[in-house]
This record gives sequence, C-alpha cells and structure tokens, in this order.
Amino acid sequence: MTSRSRESRRAAARSRERGSGRNRWLLPAGAALVVVAAAVGAILLSGGDPGDPASTPRPTGSALASGDGGATPVVTGGALPEFTAPAGDPAVGQTIPTVTSPSASIALDGRSKVLLFLAHWCQHCQNEVPRVQSWLAAGGLPADVDLISVSTAIDSTFPNYPPEAWLEREGWSAPVIRDGTGVVADAFGLSAFPYWVFVNADGTVQGRLTGELETSDLETIVGSLRR
Repeated sequence: MTSRSRESRRAAARSRERGSGRNRWLLPAGAALVVVAAAVGAILLSGGDPGDPASTPRPTGSALASGDGGATPVVTGGALPEFTAPAGDPAVGQTIPTVTSPSASIALDGRSKVLLFLAHWCQHCQNEVPRVQSWLAAGGLPADVDLISVSTAIDSTFPNYPPEAWLEREGWSAPVIRDGTGVVADAFGLSAFPYWVFVNADGTVQGRLTGELETSDLETIVGSLRR
C-alpha cells in the first residue's frame, strides 16, 4: 500500500470519528424529546451532558448556595430529578415546580416556557447570553412562549460578579430570577451550565439540555413545544 493510500484511509477514519462524536448529541429522544406533529418535525438537541465541552459542571461548595443577599425565591411543587442526559430523561412529562420571586416567576399559567439557568462565572454562559439576546432582539421568540432566566451559583469570590451587572452590560432583556441559595437550581435538577428546561403550555417538561445552543436548534425546539 502506498503512503498516499495509507494517509487517505487515515483521513477517512478521522472523518468518521468526528461525525460519530457529533451525532452522539443530536438526539431525537423517544419519550424525552419526541417527533411531534409532522408540521413541526423532529426535535434535535445539540447540547450535551455535564461532561460535554460546551457546558460547565455545577460546582460544589459555596458557589452552590452563597446566599449573598436578596430575597430567596419560593419554590412550590415536586422537584425534578437531576439531569444527566436528554435521552430517556425521567423528567419529561413531569409537571414543573412553580417559583415566585420579587423579580420574576415561573408559573403554571397555560404558556409554554424556555427556562435558561446561568452562572455569572461560566464561560459558556457568557458565550450564550449575547447569542440568545440577539435572537430575542430579532423577534425569534414566539409571542406565545416565555423565556425566563435564572441566575444561580452566585458567588462574590468568583469572576464576573455581580451577575446583575454582567447581564445589564449584555443588554439582557429576559426576566431574571435571582437564585442566591440554589433552591431553584435544585428544584429543576440542574447539573451543568448553561442549563435549559423546555416546558409545554400544560406545565410539563418537554425536554432538558446542558451546553451552548445555536439559535437554529433553539428555534427548532421552541417550535415543537405544545402550546
């Protein structure tokens, strides 16, 4: 076999490996994220799990519950299990807990929802916020869907503190729930950042993801939510 032939075979193998790794997280997920009506098509999730390079694992210790001031949100209802992967997610079909806080709420109000959990020190969150904000400013979010953000894992010893200043610099227009003690993160099963929870109009979980999302994938998922 010539050196040129060997190199061609190696290149083909590398290409197959790259394709295999990418497709691992492009999942039409049975009960978790199903193929809904033909009009909306398949839901494709291109996020990842807590080990995915496009997400940051939730830390342990003080950053989980710094309690650095502000009113603690009130959570009502059963907690969702901790998220591990979109395929076979046991939270799918469960009713979300409700949250009330001085700044924003998550309610069972008959509206579909996108919940985005952010940490001020997370590089992937810092990448995601301007991307999502541009999508919001361009009118990407349907009028009958709410996007609510949760600022959590707040710690004054971590970079980019305080989170309010960071979000203001980014021109963030979505409502923000300040989760200084981590009670909201716990109730929704957060395991890594950014963390996404997609909710149907009846209050049930359509699917969950960790990691950065391209706006094209976000639009596909939002379009599949039951209104």
